[in-house]
Amino acid sequence: MGGARGSWPGEARRFGDLLGGVIKAKRFCGKTKYSALTAAWQGIVGEEIASRTRIVNFEHGRVTVEVTDSTLQHELGGFMRAVLLEQLQRTPGGQDVAELRFRLGSGPA
Repeated sequence: MGGARGSWPGEARRFGDLLGGVIKAKRFCGKTKYSALTAAWQGIVGEEIASRTRIVNFEHGRVTVEVTDSTLQHELGGFMRAVLLEQLQRTPGGQDVAELRFRLGSGPA
């Protein structure tokens, strides 16, 4: 009975140990999903636009894309938003995307 903690199948484990494992798994899944989304974005917009944009957030179905200049922000956010969203949703990396937002920033890191 006095064996090491966690050495028996079905043995109770500390809550902190369980929570730490869940957090690590969630971070890993988030990074994997984010990578697939970034690849999908790059495939849809092409090399030229991809070099002037970057996905900075993906939360609750909303993707925020940072762009390098206001002209591009206006074009992507106005004229092309619906088409880009539809194309993104057709990709494995973009199936969970419900909304695209664009903001002015520095673009790719």
